[in-house]
Amino acid sequence: MLRRLVVAIVVIVMAAPLIAGEKSRSQLISELFIDIDQADEMIVYSEGFRREFVVYRSSNRNDFDQLKSAIALKREGGPFVCACMDGPEIALLKNKKEIAAVWNHEGTAIGSSVWKGDWETSDPERWLRWFDARGMKSAREFFNEMQSEYRKATVDERRWLEAMPSGLKPLWADARKQYQAPTQFPDLKPLNAALERQYPATDDRIRALMAWFGSGAGPWSGFPGYEEIAAKLLRQYPTPELIKAVEGRPLTDQEVEGAARILGSWTPAPDLTPIPIDLRRTLLEHCLKSPDQDKVERAKQAFSPNG
Repeated sequence: MLRRLVVAIVVIVMAAPLIAGEKSRSQLISELFIDIDQADEMIVYSEGFRREFVVYRSSNRNDFDQLKSAIALKREGGPFVCACMDGPEIALLKNKKEIAAVWNHEGTAIGSSVWKGDWETSDPERWLRWFDARGMKSAREFFNEMQSEYRKATVDERRWLEAMPSGLKPLWADARKQYQAPTQFPDLKPLNAALERQYPATDDRIRALMAWFGSGAGPWSGFPGYEEIAAKLLRQYPTPELIKAVEGRPLTDQEVEGAARILGSWTPAPDLTPIPIDLRRTLLEHCLKSPDQDKVERAKQAFSPNG
């Protein structure tokens, strides 16, 4: 389920809306309902890509009628194409031949072979109840996981914005628009100019960036892409300057996290400046408290006394 969740979070950004008006919406729903009425059997598969596992099968007309009642599409928008691993998928058969398919997209949209893609549902609860009533719990569970991820992402981004140096806040919206991972980054010149005005001293500027970089979602790998903008700003400074800004002074938890993250997850080649032993110890002790095993292993490799 976790692998499926990660795939969905990544590819949903790639979803491409298609144009469909209100008339098309009504016509397409009518076409699907005709197929549902004509079908004499439904086979529900756990996923739509390979159809390896059948999770439900029925010829009960009540199942078909309630399926129609569960389908409600938003008036605005239209179908969109997404490479997500949708499921469950309902194959509609007539005389053992498939005539149409309907599938679940994260509990928030309904896909169909009739409208060639996924379409946001206006009533996710009604849609999910159809699966719940037939013992297919995966649709609800995945929906709940996704909603939890969305809520966490909202909290993470709010914290990120609050930690951002105030001089960058007026420029952030444009920077986000310019950022197109993994190849296109915003112009750093106006960001650097704003930082220099707010923090004329280089050490102060670096620590402010480290505190910001240390206020992200948490992971050092698989983090929200917008965090890479802070990393790009920090990577402009040679390692000796990064070390000088934090060595031998009290640091906040966010500054320590940002310093560990930039020094532990990236080495500016060909600059192989060693990290002083006391700073290594501080960064390692901080990282060992994390429940994130990937971060712990990266820190051990970067900051161990014999590293």
